Amino acid sequence: MADERKRGEKQTGLPSGRRRKEGQTLRERFLKTMRFEKPDRLPFFEFGYWEETLPTWHDQGLPKHVNTEERAYEYFGIEDMFHVGVEQRHFPPAKAVVLEETDEYIITREDDLSVRQINREGFRSIPHFLEFPIKTRDDWKWFKERLDPEAPERFPDNFPEIVRQANASGRPVSFPIGSLCGVLRNWMGFENYAIATIAEPDFVAEMMESLTRVIVRTAEKAFAAGLKVDVGGGWEDITFNSGPIVHPDFFYKEAVPRYRRICDVFRRHGVEVIFTDSDGNINRLVDGWLEAGINCMFPLEVNGGSDPVALREKYGHRILLMGGVNKMKLAGDRGTIRKELKRLLPVVRDGGFIPHVDHRVPPTVSLVNYQFYLDLKREMFDCGKREPQYR
Repeated sequence: MADERKRGEKQTGLPSGRRRKEGQTLRERFLKTMRFEKPDRLPFFEFGYWEETLPTWHDQGLPKHVNTEERAYEYFGIEDMFHVGVEQRHFPPAKAVVLEETDEYIITREDDLSVRQINREGFRSIPHFLEFPIKTRDDWKWFKERLDPEAPERFPDNFPEIVRQANASGRPVSFPIGSLCGVLRNWMGFENYAIATIAEPDFVAEMMESLTRVIVRTAEKAFAAGLKVDVGGGWEDITFNSGPIVHPDFFYKEAVPRYRRICDVFRRHGVEVIFTDSDGNINRLVDGWLEAGINCMFPLEVNGGSDPVALREKYGHRILLMGGVNKMKLAGDRGTIRKELKRLLPVVRDGGFIPHVDHRVPPTVSLVNYQFYLDLKREMFDCGKREPQYR
């Protein structure tokens, strides 16, 4: 019996007890994984690509028709949640317009009134902000008028059909928990927002409260419409390599109680997994998110200081994890890629962890390396049985 167990571990990297009869839905596999149970195999999730990555891979042999994230997921055999989207920010938005266009760049005023420059050459992971819409309390009035929680237009006209499709999909259904801090960073700018949390905390809290009301109300309406949600998913991006851009005292005083109000709505409707997306070093904010009910950390940017191995060691089964594969390692040789996955294996075995790249794959990673990474992940972590098209 012991020899059989060793053979199973050698083949898959996981205990042979993990290998059970196929037949679970992706939703069942996801929930079992996040409950620290044993699914028949792990979900095979990933986290997208830079804008330049797929075109770069076309020159390396990727078929030309694989030109969107959805088509790439199908081609590579990658699975995904059923993401249900509603409008939780300002509505109606302003009309986006092009202000200036040259051979080198495009400058636009976006629907949130921010002015951004996109360079035509080089890698374009994020735009360069030239102007931010909220500089004073008077600027905030435009947004506040557009944060009516009851605005029916926040839901698409075909929302009942979306609910039917989501509930019948067999995939984990994700519904947004919005953003309380990251969206204000976008509206005010990095420095202005960071300063305002100290100089004008009541003003920032007022804006957070308006966002909270919209998020809570849209979630309540979605649940009332019969949507069966498995995952609450948010976005913040308020941490960098050196830590958060907001002082932890402000975060714990103003953000955590409002997160808790949002999470309480999801918990009352049986949602077990709630995450927010924040890159960089999240370590000083994890306790606050856990206290509020956000129990899953994503995408665990390793170079930024957010390591799934360290987080599991510190928090045990209190914390759930998604991501955590250092994308920079995928540009190395095969030994480097294998070493990166091997270091995550104990956490995968422990459960409550769905490994994938810790942010979108840059074009510096070759197509051959990416395919090797996906195949190795299938073998080592026993996931992704759907046959990729490149085989």
